[in-house]
Amino acid sequence: MQRLHDPLRYFLSFLFPFLLTLFLIPIAAQAEVSVENGQKLFKQYCASCHGINNKMVGPALKGITQKRSEKWLIEWIRNNAALRAAGDKDAIAIWEEYGRNEMPQFLSLTDDDIRSILAYVEQDVPAPGAPAAGQGTAPVAADKQSPVLLYVIAVVLLAIFLTLVRANRLLRRMTAEALGEPMPEPVPWSRRIRSPKAIAFYGLVAVGLLGFTLADSAIRLGRSKNYTPEQPINFSHELHAGTLKIDCRYCHSSAEKSKVASIPSVNTCMNCHSAVQQGRTPEGTAEIQKIYAAYENNKPIQWVKIHNLPDHVYFSHAQHVTAGKIDCQTCHGPVETMKKVYQYASLSMGWCLNCHRQTEVQFQDNAYYTLFTELHEKVKSNPDMKVTAQMTGGDECQRCHY
Repeated sequence: MQRLHDPLRYFLSFLFPFLLTLFLIPIAAQAEVSVENGQKLFKQYCASCHGINNKMVGPALKGITQKRSEKWLIEWIRNNAALRAAGDKDAIAIWEEYGRNEMPQFLSLTDDDIRSILAYVEQDVPAPGAPAAGQGTAPVAADKQSPVLLYVIAVVLLAIFLTLVRANRLLRRMTAEALGEPMPEPVPWSRRIRSPKAIAFYGLVAVGLLGFTLADSAIRLGRSKNYTPEQPINFSHELHAGTLKIDCRYCHSSAEKSKVASIPSVNTCMNCHSAVQQGRTPEGTAEIQKIYAAYENNKPIQWVKIHNLPDHVYFSHAQHVTAGKIDCQTCHGPVETMKKVYQYASLSMGWCLNCHRQTEVQFQDNAYYTLFTELHEKVKSNPDMKVTAQMTGGDECQRCHY
């Protein structure tokens, strides 16, 4: 009897994982390359230097897959310096065309991540002037996915599991009857769900769910990516920083020499608006009148803070803007395209560390880095060497937490 049951048990024990694999492999394959993931990665890594339809710091990316092979694009995006070092003529020509400006390395991106970015770039996007995804009004969170599909899969797998358990019990009963052996009476479900083993299982599930909830809540604590509050004045960065080309540091004047970037005072606004009293639309004129009201009443404008790091984190704008020569868009995103500013990046510790590991600092002719004599010697012996923030201590805990 035992020998008869063992093959059946082995068969069923292998059948369930096999069916589970059949269900999950197609889903995983579909999730590897997706426009939605590409949109998220484009915003995080590419949008500060590249537009899809318009040239920014780097070239417009629309149609790039028709100009270059997928293999070349993957190698270029992941590590363009290595491609140039290998003597690739196209890579060297692009580097020369754009003034030898170094494109950051993205070693953490997988091939499928890069394919997802290319898929997003090549999809139909709004023409120039129309608000693109993630621009203009409050953006849709690209990483907010519906769990409905996961619930459906869980229900289907549970149904398969219960069906196999019932089939196993039925086959065992039929085998016992055929051999004339007694079959123990089945234990009712009402007793099974109250058995010590069931109670122990419930406890394990509860502890697992509680642990996951606490860990997930702690990880997300204080993060506010895509936060887009209503401001007292509908100030458009798209108009001021984009169309009018006003430098960020004109309004945020202390970003080069202080820990904070500062919020411009009403007097800063009036430097221009004492002469510019009418907007391009009636709505714009109404917003300008709010500036005059604050100025005449000698009251500050109560702007709502968007980017707010935890209190235990030290961050200096001066260190990044002046010493590191980092563009504002690296952390704040393409503000020159935002009608309403939102928090572009997660600003999590992992996000900052990835930036420190991948971003090349302006090491040469920079007084801030004169103390790094050993690194300077290495650069002299290897002029093509790239120095990242990580190599200057950018991943040490005490740099941001002390």
